[in-house]
Amino acid sequence: MKTLAKLLFAAALVLPLSVVDASAQSTRQQIEDLKQQIEAIQVQNQQQIEQLKQQINLLENARQADQEKIADMETKQVKEDADAWYKSFMAKYDKGLIFQTEDGNYKMRFRIRGQFRATINDPEEGLVSTNFSVQRLRLQWDGNAFKPWFLYTLQLSPIDSNILRDLYFTVAYQKEIAPRVGQWKVPYNREELNSSVALQFVERSIVNDEFGLGRDRGVAVLGGLGANNNFSYTLGIFNGDGRNGTSVDSNLLYAGRIQFGIGGNDPKFDAGNQFATAKAYDIVPNYAKSPTFVIGAAAATIPGLDCERKTPDGGACARVAELGFPQSDFTQITGDISFKMPWFNIEGEYDGRWLSPETGDQDTAYDQGFRVQAGAFLVPKIVEVAGRFAYIDYDTKSGVVPPGVSVARAQWAITPGFNYYISHDHRWKIQADYSFVRNEFTLDEPDEDDNIFRLQLQAYF
Repeated sequence: MKTLAKLLFAAALVLPLSVVDASAQSTRQQIEDLKQQIEAIQVQNQQQIEQLKQQINLLENARQADQEKIADMETKQVKEDADAWYKSFMAKYDKGLIFQTEDGNYKMRFRIRGQFRATINDPEEGLVSTNFSVQRLRLQWDGNAFKPWFLYTLQLSPIDSNILRDLYFTVAYQKEIAPRVGQWKVPYNREELNSSVALQFVERSIVNDEFGLGRDRGVAVLGGLGANNNFSYTLGIFNGDGRNGTSVDSNLLYAGRIQFGIGGNDPKFDAGNQFATAKAYDIVPNYAKSPTFVIGAAAATIPGLDCERKTPDGGACARVAELGFPQSDFTQITGDISFKMPWFNIEGEYDGRWLSPETGDQDTAYDQGFRVQAGAFLVPKIVEVAGRFAYIDYDTKSGVVPPGVSVARAQWAITPGFNYYISHDHRWKIQADYSFVRNEFTLDEPDEDDNIFRLQLQAYF
């Protein structure tokens, strides 16, 4: 009994201790489990962190690669922009729309000229006529190609049936001797060589109508001599059949002009102009920055001219028909003088022409004419008044004029004019003039008078 009691007492003491020990062991296990879970979570998080770091590195590398590509593309674009074709051209407006390469080997200037005119013609016999017209419409390209010294000019007239007016090339490698080929104005009289852009009156004079040689096709050599290009010349051979004409024989037109100038303030030689000369001595009747004096002379001839085969510009063939000449030797001479200063200008021109029939009993006819004109600016560069007198004396001696035939004996014209230069030069202007023209005939036939009034607006740009 005592033994049982002792066992029960010992069990009562040991059992709680066993429960406590078991509980302690369970807590430790839980702690260990939690630690293991923490470690597992840490490992998992570390893996995720490493994965995120790898993704970040990949994104940073891709971003760096993109930045390098963008930088390469920007560098390439800058280079392409620098090398782009349009970067090699310069475009500007300077009395015409100009396109030019940076190296200067190619240059093109484009210009348009239009003249709108109102004319009232009151002849002694016949009706008074009033007419509105587009007198001139010109499209012009000029500049250089391949090299700065290879010059070209192209001028078209869309309102004419003969659309081509000028096409010529000038090799101005040396200004002293520059070859030229193509179609342009024959290097002869001053009034014809003065562009219709820069006329002091609405139209050229009756002397130019009779003796001017206009345009022709041929070859020439030209140049400017002296340190200031005071002396200039052109010598050429042409078809002799006028603008866009064709030579069907070998009786060609030979022409040459020389010119000397002093004063002025621009000695640069303009090799591309119709008559190549220093800019200060260009054939323009007015607008001079300082006193300028120019004198010129020219000659032209067509041996054995047959007007049934070719007709040079001017009045030679009309005169041949009037006199009934057969094939004739044709020779003309001219001389001119010009003086300009900022507010006043004056110029004069003389023309003479021989027509010598190669067969028959008629004598050589010598016709001659002259003109003188002057202008003064009432308002500097803007308002100008001008006047012109032109006279033609036809040879009417008995050995020239067939008996009983009435022909023109003389023609003369007086022309006052008024000019308003809107652009302070010839590009944009309004002009008005009045011409009294008298025609005198042989055999006591009555004179014929014409009264012509012209008003014109010009734009050249």
